[in-house]
Amino acid sequence: MRAIIVGGGIGGLSAAIALRRAGIEAEVFEKAADPATTQVGGGFHLWGNAVRALRDLGLEEKAQAIGATIERTEFHSSTGKELAVWPVAEISGEVGASDLGVNRADLQRILNESAGAETIRSGTELADFRQDEKGVTARFTDGREERGDLLVGADGLRSTVRSQMLGSEAPDYAGYTQWQTVTADCSELIGEGSERVTFGPGLRTVVHHVGGGRLFWAAVIYGPEGDAGRPPGRKEMLLQRFRGWPAPISEAIAGTPEEDITGLAVFDRKPVKRWGVDRVTLLGDAAHPMTTNTSQGGNQAIEDAVVLARCLREERELPHALRNYEEQRIPRTALLVKRSRQAANMNAWSDPLRCRLRDLVFSKVLPGPGLRDLRETVAVEL
Repeated sequence: MRAIIVGGGIGGLSAAIALRRAGIEAEVFEKAADPATTQVGGGFHLWGNAVRALRDLGLEEKAQAIGATIERTEFHSSTGKELAVWPVAEISGEVGASDLGVNRADLQRILNESAGAETIRSGTELADFRQDEKGVTARFTDGREERGDLLVGADGLRSTVRSQMLGSEAPDYAGYTQWQTVTADCSELIGEGSERVTFGPGLRTVVHHVGGGRLFWAAVIYGPEGDAGRPPGRKEMLLQRFRGWPAPISEAIAGTPEEDITGLAVFDRKPVKRWGVDRVTLLGDAAHPMTTNTSQGGNQAIEDAVVLARCLREERELPHALRNYEEQRIPRTALLVKRSRQAANMNAWSDPLRCRLRDLVFSKVLPGPGLRDLRETVAVEL
C-alpha cells in the first residue's frame, strides 16, 4: 500500500511516520522548497494527549529533549488579578505524559529527521487529483504525476485537497492577529514550569518556555484583519498596546528585536460532517483548523496521524478504513474547534464592563468546568 501525503507540516510528517510504522509506504509532497521553513515564528503547548501520540511515533524522548516541561498554567487579568491556576503537573501524572512547551521549528526538525529525507519531496505543489477504483493520481503544478493507493490532504488552512472535495470557501477570520516569537534573551522573566495567560480589553498574551533556555511569547490583538506579517513599527505598537500590563509581557516585547516578531492572522472553519471521498481524506488544519485559544491545533494533527495509521493497519479495505478514521476524529476535533472559537469570541470583548464580567466568569469557569473539560480532553485514549 502506498500513501501520497500532500503537505509537510506537523500533521503531514506525523502521518508519514505513523503510516511507515504501520507498514505502509508513505511519501510527502511539500510545496515549500526547504522543509525546514514550513514551521517558523513561534511555539506551542504540547498537552499530554499529544505527547502520548508522539510516544506512539517513537518520538516522546526527542520531544522532551527539545522542550521545556510545563507544570502549571496561570490565568490573570490585565489588572494583575489571578483568575485561576491549572495544576498541569498533576494532570500529567494522571495521564502518564508530561506537558511540554516546544518551538514549532524544533518539532518540525525532529519530524523531518524521523520521516527521512528520502520520504519528503520539497518544492512540489499539488494542482489536483483524480481517483478510480484502484488508486489515486496526484498531479503537480510542474507536470509531475504520482500514483498511490490513497491520498491524505495535510496541506493546511487553504488546502487544495479540501477545495477539490468540499469546495473553495474561504476560511473564517477569528477576529485577531497573534504577534509572536521565540527569544533566547528573556527566559528569566517567568519561572520554570510556568505558563502565563493574561486577558485584557480585546487583548490576550501567552508566555512559556520552549527549551534551550528560550521563551515563547504571543501577544493577541483583536480587530479587523490587517497588518499581519512583519510591518515596520510593530515592536513599538506592541509596547504601546501592552504598556502597564503585569509582567512579563512588556519586558519580553522590549527584550525582543523587532525583526524577530511576526504577526499571524488567525482563522478557523466551521466543523463539517465529512473529510473525504473514497480513497482521499484530510488531516490537521486541512480538516479542522481552529483558533489558538485552546492550544490544541497541532496536538490534534498529531493525534489524527496516529488514528489514521491504526485504522489503515486494522482495516485494509481502503474507503472503509478512511471513513472509520473520520468517524473517530470528527466528533473530537469538532468539539475543540467550537470551544476554541467560543473562547476567542469572549476574549474579543473590550468594553470595561464586559471585561469585568468576563474576568468574573473566567474565575468561576476556568477552575471548575474548564479544568474538568481539560482533564477529559487530555485523558482520551486514541
